[in-house]
Amino acid sequence: MRLCLLTMCTLAAWGANTKVAFDPTDPATGPFPTDYLTTPDDRQRTGRRVNYPLPDCASRSSDCAEIALLNQFDGFNQNARLTLRFTAAIDPETLRDNVFIAWLDPAPGRVPVYPAGKLTPVNELVYDPATHTGFVKPDEILEGGRSYLIVVTSGVRDLQGDSVETHEGYEACLAERIGGDYCRRLRTAVDRIAPLLGSRRIAGASIFTTLTSTSFLEEARRIVQLTPTAFRRTSPALTASNIDGITFRKQVRTSGNRFADEVLPIQPGQLTQTGRIAFFAYRSPRFLNDAGVIAPSPSAEPIAAPAANEEIHGHVWLPATPAPAGGYPVLLAGHGLGDSRLGMPTAIAATAMGYAVVAISAVGHGSGPDSSYRFTRSGSTTEVPGPGRGVDTDNSGTIDPFEGCVVLAPGAPIIIRDCIRQTAIDYMQLVHAIREGIDLDGDGQRDLNPQTIHYLGQSLGGMYGTLLMAVEPEVSAAVLNVPPGSGTETGRLGTSATLQFVSLVALGFRQPVLLNRGLGFVDQMPLRRQPVSILNVAGARDLQDFWERTEWLENPGAPQSYARHLRTATLPGIGAKRILFQMAIGDQVAANPSTSRLIRAANLREQTSLYRYDLVRNLIPGVAADPHSFLIPQGPPATQAAGLAAIAQALTFLASGREFVPENNALVAPFFEGRTIFENPPADLP
Repeated sequence: MRLCLLTMCTLAAWGANTKVAFDPTDPATGPFPTDYLTTPDDRQRTGRRVNYPLPDCASRSSDCAEIALLNQFDGFNQNARLTLRFTAAIDPETLRDNVFIAWLDPAPGRVPVYPAGKLTPVNELVYDPATHTGFVKPDEILEGGRSYLIVVTSGVRDLQGDSVETHEGYEACLAERIGGDYCRRLRTAVDRIAPLLGSRRIAGASIFTTLTSTSFLEEARRIVQLTPTAFRRTSPALTASNIDGITFRKQVRTSGNRFADEVLPIQPGQLTQTGRIAFFAYRSPRFLNDAGVIAPSPSAEPIAAPAANEEIHGHVWLPATPAPAGGYPVLLAGHGLGDSRLGMPTAIAATAMGYAVVAISAVGHGSGPDSSYRFTRSGSTTEVPGPGRGVDTDNSGTIDPFEGCVVLAPGAPIIIRDCIRQTAIDYMQLVHAIREGIDLDGDGQRDLNPQTIHYLGQSLGGMYGTLLMAVEPEVSAAVLNVPPGSGTETGRLGTSATLQFVSLVALGFRQPVLLNRGLGFVDQMPLRRQPVSILNVAGARDLQDFWERTEWLENPGAPQSYARHLRTATLPGIGAKRILFQMAIGDQVAANPSTSRLIRAANLREQTSLYRYDLVRNLIPGVAADPHSFLIPQGPPATQAAGLAAIAQALTFLASGREFVPENNALVAPFFEGRTIFENPPADLP
């Protein structure tokens, strides 16, 4: 039933004062999001499924395809953009301190982030003067699978300084003359929250429920525990301490001259702390389909084991010291976008402090399946198969560095969501194999200790590492280095050529195309705590709508959706994790606002090490502009020292068994005039 049947939805002024428009049937009016635009569904954990209305699909085919995907979810975006329309112009700056999101009752059987009644302020304000519409974001990531009340108070003012008033449609809803069960729920929620606001009246409201983003991975872990690992050794272990050269022979094409060599910058003696490198494979359930997408499933129903599984290849850098009783402590190393299991993990292995460093390639990484590794030792070369997971998805004949991870199909901007989820599943199955007992050299002894499994992930590795830590109980501690909180926000804010290319392709594939600056775009989206952005650029609002849908679609694989479960509100059967975040000022890939949002969602600012690359660039002229890969020692001696110090900090934290931020400035003091370049942010994140 449309609420407008009682003519309560008109935007015409009723009396002289500006009102908070009220039409839950129309997302452009709202307040939105609203559970009025859902339908009952017992197969979902929330008991509802989104029922967002479709636009004209003839002219907006991509919008329709994206909304069709959203309509399979059991709730709204955990970082939902609120739409607040008014009957006349308002002072948009008054939205900041007078609009709230009230947390209602927590989901049954879950540890809540906050008790009912918590009021979250809003931020990132946008105002469209043409339609008198405000758009705001919550100032923190919301908990999944929980209901909330959007509260617009009388503190919002019009251009004459008068308080906004309630709309007749809203009043009819509270009186339960319209709206059925939705308006009964809204009235109950308003009555509960109104006393918390003091003298301010509620002038407009909406009730909505966020989606349960973790449901699929929780179910996937159950499948993992039932899936045989089929672990096997794939090549004889090599003595590693005398390796003086490594060449990655990458399969980059499907025919013709198929290979390209990449020489790793290994210095003589760099791997003296490493005893052997052992090679293995195991089988992991593959939930991805041929398009690189995990098919949606109702959040309250068990998922079936996939028909296919994939053989995942990996290797372990074993320490030179004898194995302790029970095996070496394990460090799972997760590499970044475009890297492979041979890149970042090798840098970590050089100073691994007694850890066995275990590495696999993420979905779509490691080049083609015919890739190999060449190890040079004392003048002789040994070649070992190194099958990668890269695929030629576009049938171009080439295999790009992360082809098969990024999905950019028109109408389905999944981007890296399911690459991240599948890779997290592959790490769960790797943990399963380690707990079963891994013998890497055939001597009948367990080489890896299943009681001590830690994780170190860089960039993309920090993203799938966040998911892994939230859902896998057997990994107790992690260091997450430069992890973005959201692939959508990373693509929107990142200034690296790779991210800009991915964003432009995503926008250009659509129908209609959303590029509004030639081959570029301007979306007018502000950062946290910036002044209100007044929409005055053609196409900016459409861009914002697209980013909102993409971020909503990404929720089931967005690290920021899982961050709450690392410590504050752990999932059933999962203990609180020890976590250290490492980030760098001026990161051009994992833009600071995205990483900061993730850390704030985890409530772990005090467990953050901030690399002051702004100071580094002032002290060491000519260093690279982007500090994103600072964990990997490279560049001039000063930045090499900074990378080694970051690795030492990470390993010290993991091995300590404590929750603290290890001091590591003494390791770099000679290079930076004694300045502090690693600090714990004292008040707020950049």
